[in-house]
Formats: sequence, C-alpha cells, structure tokens
Amino acid sequence: MTHHERKARKSWLLSLGDLVTLLICFFIMTLVLNKGDVKQVHQWIDGQIERSYQSLNASLAESFSSGVALSRDNEGILITINTPDAFESAKTQPSPQLTELVKQIALLLPQLPIIQVEQNYPELIHSMQQAGLNWYTDIIVEGHTDNDAIAATSPLRNNWQLSALRAQSVMMLLQNESNLPPERFSLAGKGEHAPIVDNDTAEHKAQNRRIQIRINAAMLKSKPSS
Repeated sequence: MTHHERKARKSWLLSLGDLVTLLICFFIMTLVLNKGDVKQVHQWIDGQIERSYQSLNASLAESFSSGVALSRDNEGILITINTPDAFESAKTQPSPQLTELVKQIALLLPQLPIIQVEQNYPELIHSMQQAGLNWYTDIIVEGHTDNDAIAATSPLRNNWQLSALRAQSVMMLLQNESNLPPERFSLAGKGEHAPIVDNDTAEHKAQNRRIQIRINAAMLKSKPSS
C-alpha cells in the first residue's frame, strides 16, 4: 500500500469518526431537549390541575356541607363524599340527598380547566398530537364500605359488589348530569379493603363508608392504530 493510499484511508476513518461523534452529540442533545420539554409539559399539566382544584375548592366551600372533602395530589383531584344519609344500609341507589349533591358536582365538572383544555388550547393540543401525544382526563368513581358482612338474605354477595354497584350508580348520575362523554368515566369497587381508619367503632365505620370521585389529567402517548 502506497503512502497516499494509507493517508486517504486514514482520512476516511477520521471523517467517519467525526460523523459518529456528531451523531452521538445530536442524539444526546435531542434527549436533553426532550427531557426539558417533558418537564415543561408536566409543569403545565400541574398548573391546569391546580386551577381546577382551586375552582372546585371555591365552589365546595360555598355550596356543600361538611360531608364533602376536597384534596389533590400529583395525579389529580379527589372529592370525598362521606355523609350518613348517602345510602340506605346494603342498598346501591343514592339517597335523595346524595343524588342532589352529585348533581351539583356534575354541573361543576364541565367548567373545570382540565376538562376544557381541548377547547381553550386547540393549537397546543394539535402540536402535542403531531408529537404523538394526546390529552386525557379521567373521572373515576370509587365505592368504599366498612367491614360489616353482607346479610345472608341479601342478593349481594359481598362488600366488594356493594361498593362497585354504589360507585356505578353515582358514576352514571355524574355522566348523565354533566353531559360529558361516557368514555371519560370509570369506576372501582374497593369494598372494605381501603379503609381510612380502623373499623373498630361505629364512628370509624361510618367514616369508611364513602364515595370518592377522582379527576385525573395526563398527556399520554397515542395508541397505535390497529
């Protein structure tokens, strides 16, 4: 191999090395930028959740009794309904008092910022969709009971079924009164398996018998079309 051939081969290898280095730097920068974008998206989502929480908090403070509590965490907003007249013992249909309460909450849902995101930020939502992301809001109704056993004469099998059917009746009432799409709603029956206090007194059992409405929001990757 001549001197010029060796020099040409060395130059080609150096050029390839430079190209690989540039590609590695490009991918590293892309990852860094994507991490920055993800952080900004999470901050923006958290801001929408906080605005929705403050809106609900103001309405609950003005309109509802002490049997309704509001809290929030990193995932979303939690409305806890814990009133002694919510359901008759071992029954699944809401009492007139609970029905009226749920109707009032249902009227507030469509006004929440996290529910109105697609209407208020169409350009942002479109950009996110172009990047393979979709805006999702979920309204999950959870039913909870104490640990008292279901009577043998009851058509219900256990507290899990009781809590699930109670959650279902509240969920359907929320959906009908809010006119939000049915796919936004889901339910969970927790039975006696997620108590907030020990079931050691009648007062504590009453605290564990509750309905919780969780409102979550997230930007998730689009599902691939089948």
